Amino acid sequence: MLFKFISAFVVAAMIAVGALVVLTVPVSAIVLPPLCDFTTGGGFVFADTGAQTTFGSHGGCKHQAFWGHVNYVDHGGRLNTVPYHVDSLEITGYFFDPADTNPNARHICGFARTNDGERVRFRVKMEDNGEPGRADRFGIRLSNGYVVPTRLLGAGGPGGGNVQLHKPNPSTTAPNPFPSIAAMCGGVPSPGA
Repeated sequence: MLFKFISAFVVAAMIAVGALVVLTVPVSAIVLPPLCDFTTGGGFVFADTGAQTTFGSHGGCKHQAFWGHVNYVDHGGRLNTVPYHVDSLEITGYFFDPADTNPNARHICGFARTNDGERVRFRVKMEDNGEPGRADRFGIRLSNGYVVPTRLLGAGGPGGGNVQLHKPNPSTTAPNPFPSIAAMCGGVPSPGA
């Protein structure tokens, strides 16, 4: 639609100055954004303190923009805030990190608020390692230094949750140009292996 608007504007401007120029763009010159998959998941992992943490997380690309939501609760708390709740405000990135050895790992980055009154950047890593989810993994890191390294859902036991990597479809187009990992995550490193 933007192309049609620009073309109409150029033609109108040419007619206004008494010239008519026909502009054509070869189909091969049109660059379409790549298809992007998406990930959904929920369950629990254990923090280094031994406390249970629960999450519901999904992310991907939709119509050339990032899409998703992250909701995370550390039931053991952080500092004086028990439980510690992280709720995403904006998704700024979704990608496969070339540093990962697992092709089924995906990262979701963005801004979140916490119930401790903070506004933080976050980076979540989720892995879909097959069904029924016992080998799936989740990790989170915040810009305030909070981290739960990527680990097995439910410590590998039954009922720990599930992460699902979904195939792309016609609506899951990525932004073009695709931003760098540094731009998407604001310098927040991966939660780790």
